[in-house]
Amino acid sequence: MSIAESSASVEVSELTPEEAAAAFDRIARTALDVSGEEFLAALDGGKFEDVDPDAHPGLLDVLMALPLVR
Repeated sequence: MSIAESSASVEVSELTPEEAAAAFDRIARTALDVSGEEFLAALDGGKFEDVDPDAHPGLLDVLMALPLVR
C-alpha cells in the first residue's frame, strides 16, 4: 500500500501562544534544566553563538523548538 492509498487520518490543532510558550519551557527544562525564558536570554546574549549543538546534549532539541516562541 502506498501513502496515497492509506486511509490514515491526521488531526492538527494549533497551539495558543501561551500553550506554545509552555511547551517550549517544558522542552528547555527537560533538555537543558533551564527555563524557556533563561534559555532565550542566554541565546540572545550570544551564549550559544559558537557552540556545536551536537556537542551539547539537549541543545539541538531546544533549538528545534524555537519556532514555538519565535
